[in-house]
Amino acid sequence: MSNPRSFKAVTRSTSSYLYLTSAMLILGASVVASKVIAETMPIYTASVIRQLLAAVILIAIVGRAGGIPRLPPRLHLVLLLQALTGMVLFNVLLLLGLGMTTAIAGGIITSSTPAVIAVMSVTLGDRLRPAGWLGVALAVLGMVIVNLFATADASDARRPALGAVLVFLAVIAEALYTILGKIAAPSLKPIPMATLVTIYGLILFLPLAATDVGDFRPSQIPASGWFALVFLASFVTVGAFVLWLQGLRHVPASTAGAFTGMIPVGTVVAAALFLDEPITWLHIAGVATAICGIVLVTRALRPVSGALPPGSTIGATTSQVEAARSR
Repeated sequence: MSNPRSFKAVTRSTSSYLYLTSAMLILGASVVASKVIAETMPIYTASVIRQLLAAVILIAIVGRAGGIPRLPPRLHLVLLLQALTGMVLFNVLLLLGLGMTTAIAGGIITSSTPAVIAVMSVTLGDRLRPAGWLGVALAVLGMVIVNLFATADASDARRPALGAVLVFLAVIAEALYTILGKIAAPSLKPIPMATLVTIYGLILFLPLAATDVGDFRPSQIPASGWFALVFLASFVTVGAFVLWLQGLRHVPASTAGAFTGMIPVGTVVAAALFLDEPITWLHIAGVATAICGIVLVTRALRPVSGALPPGSTIGATTSQVEAARSR
C-alpha cells in the first residue's frame, strides 16, 4: 500500500519541476520575442511600453501582497543600479545584437549567464569547484560551436560576429545585475524588488525613448510585434518570475539552478516555430554542450542568484527566497 505522504511529496516535486521547466522555456522564447521587436519597432520606445505594462501588473500584485516597505536611500541606489544593468543595458545590448545575429545564436549566448556569474563571483571571493570550471569551459564551447560554425551563413544574421559580441555584453550586464541582487536580497522580498527595479527601469528608458519615438508608427507595426511586446511584459517579466518562485517552494534553489539549461531549448524551439530558423546538427551540438556546462556551473557554485533565473531581469537571491518561505 502506497504512503499518502510519499505520494504527495512526489506530486509536489513533479509540479515544481513543471513550474521551473515552464519558466525556463518562457525565458528561452523571450529571445525570439526580443528579435521580433528589434526588427519591427524602435527598441527604446518598445522598451518603455514593455516596462510600463510590466510595472502596472507588478504594482497590482505587490499591492495585494502588502505593498512596498520603506527602504534606506542606499538600497534604492542598489535597485537603481540593478535597473541600469539588468533592465537598460541588458535589453538595449540584447536588442541591438539580435538585430545582427540569429535568435538561436543569441539564445545560446544568453544561456551562458550562470557561467559569467560564476566567474564574477570567484573574483569577489566565492569558490568554484573544478566541475564548475569545466562547466564554464563547456558553456563557452557551446557558444563557439553555434556562433562560429552554425551562424556564419545564416541569411538573417547581417553581422553575426558583432551581434554575438553585443549579446555577450548584455550577458555581462545581466550578471552584474544578479551580483547587485545579493546586496538587496536580505532586506526586500522578491516581488517588491521586481516592482521597484521595473519602475526604475521605466524611468531610465524614458530619455532613450525620446530619441526614437518619432519613428514609432503603431499602424505600421505587424501583429507579431505587438504580440512579442505583450509576451515580454506579461509572460516573461511577470509570468516566468511567478512560475520560478512557485517551483522553488518544494525544490532547493541549488537543484532549481540546473533547470536554466532549458533556456536554450526554449530559444531553439521558438526560433524554429516562429522565425523559421533552421536547426542543424551544429545547433544541437552547441545546445547540448551549453546545457551540460550550465548544469555543472549551477551545481558547483554556491549560488549568488538561485531564486531568479538569468534573463528574467527581476532577480532575487537564494537567501531571499529561503527567507520568504519562512514568513
